[in-house]
Amino acid sequence: MSQDASLAHIMLSKTPHHSPPWQGSASRGMNKRIQAAFGTLIVILFFLALTFDPLNLGRKHPSSPAAFSTSSPDSKSPYAYVTLLAPNPKLDNKTVLDDEDEYFVGTRVLAYQLLHAPKTGTNTSIPFVVLATPDIPKSKLERLRKDGATVKVIEKISESWMKPGLERWRDMMSKLRMLELTQFEKVLFMDADMYIVERMDGIFTDPTTEPLAPMPGLAVEDEGPLPSSYIFSAQQYMEGRTHPYPPPLGTYFSGGFFLCQPSIEMFNYYLTIAKIEDRFNSNAMEQGLLNYAHRRDGPMPWTDIYYKWTTTWPSMKEYKAGAHSLHEKWWDEKIPLDPDLRKLWYIARGEMEGYHRGLEQAFELLR
Repeated sequence: MSQDASLAHIMLSKTPHHSPPWQGSASRGMNKRIQAAFGTLIVILFFLALTFDPLNLGRKHPSSPAAFSTSSPDSKSPYAYVTLLAPNPKLDNKTVLDDEDEYFVGTRVLAYQLLHAPKTGTNTSIPFVVLATPDIPKSKLERLRKDGATVKVIEKISESWMKPGLERWRDMMSKLRMLELTQFEKVLFMDADMYIVERMDGIFTDPTTEPLAPMPGLAVEDEGPLPSSYIFSAQQYMEGRTHPYPPPLGTYFSGGFFLCQPSIEMFNYYLTIAKIEDRFNSNAMEQGLLNYAHRRDGPMPWTDIYYKWTTTWPSMKEYKAGAHSLHEKWWDEKIPLDPDLRKLWYIARGEMEGYHRGLEQAFELLR
């Protein structure tokens, strides 16, 4: 039981049981089903109000220099959070329970944290878009829609010459479909195994995510025309649990977290590069392509995003220092991860399941 659940249980069990004045005769009282639904909603609201530190670490959160978004909650957001959901090669998606697919569950946890959690959920109505490949079962798509995600089924992108280093990377080129979301000015891609520590809305107006002009003089002729402008902000990839923080400047970024500007011109540029055999190392699939397209000495070099927005191979050091998101396969017990850090994701999973179960029960009672 999480700490917030324990607190709720104690408070409810110690509360004197007095019948409220409206709970009298049938003629004056509320319908019992309405009372039950009302009580359920009160409990949900109580849980949502608890925004404590799950590990009670007394973390300090130095402010980002970013200016926060001022979008009106009832206006159409110019920004979007995006992830990709592809089949888990380890599972037979037709026979395995949905909740046994770690990446599907990770997507649900991410949706909860970005959309609903009181501490980390968007306060500027930024949508969470899940790009789903055609072979994802309908049950998963419908569950994600119920969770509040915007689900878009996409066609896969692949080239026969590419050789992914791991089987689970085979569909990762399909991430590029996010460039087709041209209704948005900026989109932030996050892999499904991200844990959100602090609200992420401010990243979209961070100075490190502003549009830049390409440098045509550095373009390669057979790669097609460059877009008129671009945004590509990412973080230097640091491998291993022990690494410098903040990360030093480098020449290779992670494809699991980046912010870009949707553009059909850029999308076509990426596709042209993808068709040129051995133009980049395909071992890491889309990560290799993006690192080539946005290389430091190329026509559209990547921008180092403000370091506190994310970290790969996280440790308790980054968590305590105020990293806003952590990238890890939390469910993989083979990974030597600090138990207290791993616990964060499982607490979020429990909160997500309880949140949706409570809402569904309340609405069922009200029917």
